[in-house]
Amino acid sequence: MKNGLRTILKGHSAKLGVIAGLFYGVFARYVAETQVFGDAFTVMSLAFLVLVPMVLGFLTVNSAVAPSIAYRIFAPWGPALLGVLIAAAVGWEGAICILMGLPLILLFASIGGIFGGLTAARRTDVRAAILVLPFLTGSLEQHVPAPARLTETVTRIHIDAPPAVVWPLIASVDSIRPEEQRPALFIRLGFPRPISATISGAGVGAVRRARFERGLVFTETVTDWQPERRLSFTIRPNTDSIPPTTLDSHVTIGGPFFDVLTGTYELTPTKDGRGTELVLRSQHRVSTRFNLYAGWWVDRIMGSIQRNILTVHKARAERGRRNEL
Repeated sequence: MKNGLRTILKGHSAKLGVIAGLFYGVFARYVAETQVFGDAFTVMSLAFLVLVPMVLGFLTVNSAVAPSIAYRIFAPWGPALLGVLIAAAVGWEGAICILMGLPLILLFASIGGIFGGLTAARRTDVRAAILVLPFLTGSLEQHVPAPARLTETVTRIHIDAPPAVVWPLIASVDSIRPEEQRPALFIRLGFPRPISATISGAGVGAVRRARFERGLVFTETVTDWQPERRLSFTIRPNTDSIPPTTLDSHVTIGGPFFDVLTGTYELTPTKDGRGTELVLRSQHRVSTRFNLYAGWWVDRIMGSIQRNILTVHKARAERGRRNEL
């Protein structure tokens, strides 16, 4: 009888913990979305991405009776994942932000769960302090400016065509047909596909207009023009004309957290002169309180976009080379 009652109580305690953790996570996301506290508590903060998952994990485990180590580590994942799904369903988060944030959320939810299983963590004063910690920390965090980190993404490809054939194709890119696109990380994340990059004029000062799907347009001003060798340009997103639904607000190009600054094509002929090593470099700014982590993701996504573009150049140049022969 006693064992049965203990089992029932243990099950109820576990369910209450999961509900409490889920409610806290959704509530914190609602507060950040509606800016109840203004800039004192935002999604792009350590208070939200680190402390909120820890509190979620803490609440999930804290009321459980004699939780095992495995339970402390993995039980918080349930309410954490469900909270993310709710945020996506109501339009608070896009695919890019979910993918970037989920590893951090799960990690710190587990850390919170481990702490929540400690005997000392069951004290009322400890619980109260834990509940308000993210909001207090977020308020203090906003007084420290987010550092800016400049990063570079480099991709390269070998093309079986000489620089003379490749150069005009990269200087001005005609409309990219759907069949020229291949599966890529940035497409799966919902980032707009490139459409074209047409140029007006030639030489330093010439202007390219790079167009992507869903109204995303960049103005690129040429800063280095060495035919068949090097093409560099600054990049300025036309933020005024970008529809608000094109990108998640946290990863909007030209926004407070991320920007693409420059692009460079470098063409190097192979030793036999029949091929080209084409390199594409981009420089970007990341301005968050977790730049090392965010910068790693930016490099993955930008690399995916650049490899897609290089693949289009390769196919077009090699097709043009075969037609010449």
